[in-house]
Amino acid sequence: MIEQFQHKFTNSLFLWFDNYLLNKGEAYTNMTGKFYYYDDDRFDSKYKVFGSPYKQWVTDSSITGANIPSGVWVNSTFKSRENNVMLDFDNGRALISGANKTANITGSFAVKDFNIYFSNETEEDIIVENKYPINSRSSILKESYIQPYDQVTPAIFLSTEGLENKGFAFGGMEETTIRAKAVVLADDSFQLDGVLSIFADSRNEVFASIPMANHPINEVGDLKNNYYSYTELKNQFFDNQNFYINSVITSKLTDKARKSLANDLYVGFIDFEIQQHRYRHQ
Repeated sequence: MIEQFQHKFTNSLFLWFDNYLLNKGEAYTNMTGKFYYYDDDRFDSKYKVFGSPYKQWVTDSSITGANIPSGVWVNSTFKSRENNVMLDFDNGRALISGANKTANITGSFAVKDFNIYFSNETEEDIIVENKYPINSRSSILKESYIQPYDQVTPAIFLSTEGLENKGFAFGGMEETTIRAKAVVLADDSFQLDGVLSIFADSRNEVFASIPMANHPINEVGDLKNNYYSYTELKNQFFDNQNFYINSVITSKLTDKARKSLANDLYVGFIDFEIQQHRYRHQ
């Protein structure tokens, strides 16, 4: 199947949301530390997997001050992608060809304050049914790697709830309205209030329509071209078919309601109404 409008919207919203939070809120922390070996049978045995205690790492070089890694230190020698090192930003780890399991691996990276995920689950499933491991940025009880692939908190889950087309102009132009939601699971009220405040002010923001083929991350979780800047990428696609945020409504789960949750998390919601004027099948 070729790419459809919904695919492009999903990719565009995800990249914009991630950049907006990191940029407006400086929502990251630069870290330096040890990586820990573990087995992962999804990879060829020539690669040894070493995980950091955190995920996800920042990939966006347009975020001022964020340390975007290009490699790791292996027994005091810096190894980059040219030395058969792959970086998995989503899972916070390095995959190193030819390394010994007992090698001393260290590195520096910027870790996001919130993991960002796209989800098809309802908000009830996210906040009530699912039990997410906590990967706190402020305190680690035991220095070790973080399990790969699992979704962890603090996190923000993005989803789309519906799409409606209305005639807008002669010639077949439509006004497409998309209802999107973000469910925020935060460590504390300061984090939660910060995120809700940032996006409450995003009304009237405009963001570029970016095709899925231009998503910066490959199947391993590394940067496709060893470099990614949202600012540079959006400028390639900024035109008369951008997305426009028409309205934003934020809300919070009450303290009484959240006491019934499996984890002691602070929960908030961001409801977006986003529009684009377009011709169908574009």
